[in-house]
Amino acid sequence: MADAENPLHAAPAADLDDARLDVRVAGYCVYCDHIIARAEDGSCPKGHPADGVTGRIVLVDDDPVPELPAFNWAAFLLPFVWGPAHGQWVGVVFLPIWLFADSIVGTAGRGGGAATIGAIVVMVCTLAFEWFFAKRANGLAFRRVIPTQSAEEFARRQRLWTMAAVPVAMLLLGWVFWFRVVVAPTLAR
Repeated sequence: MADAENPLHAAPAADLDDARLDVRVAGYCVYCDHIIARAEDGSCPKGHPADGVTGRIVLVDDDPVPELPAFNWAAFLLPFVWGPAHGQWVGVVFLPIWLFADSIVGTAGRGGGAATIGAIVVMVCTLAFEWFFAKRANGLAFRRVIPTQSAEEFARRQRLWTMAAVPVAMLLLGWVFWFRVVVAPTLAR
């Protein structure tokens, strides 16, 4: 068959230009803590270097840049469980911090003025550290799963984590309250 008769060698039709896709690439900027549309050189449009942008999310035509939730309640309520499950081992540090804070609060109940102020400072610092961790948690965990999960799938899974974390955290707080009110006074005798 001659080249002129072969459809594979025919000149492209004019309407093929209309069928081309406008492809953009997005990634997670560790400096911005957001998913951003990459600049031509792979960097962040806000001026952060390309090595600070991880992952490759292909956006076609007018696809919006996906967004992650701004705060992760599961990481806030159960950081010592959520953290290691998502490769954020710093979450384990919260368990001894919580135990220390509980000890300080228990001591403040028997100590009075200065101990109470110390307990308040420790609790505020602990909650502020947890808040910071939960604020950054989605971005840190999403970086690890960009090749395997979409931002929507990741957000859906984090909602499931939150639904599981709320009752578990309530049970833990109930147990701590019961221990502090019922058990600890009998141990102090």
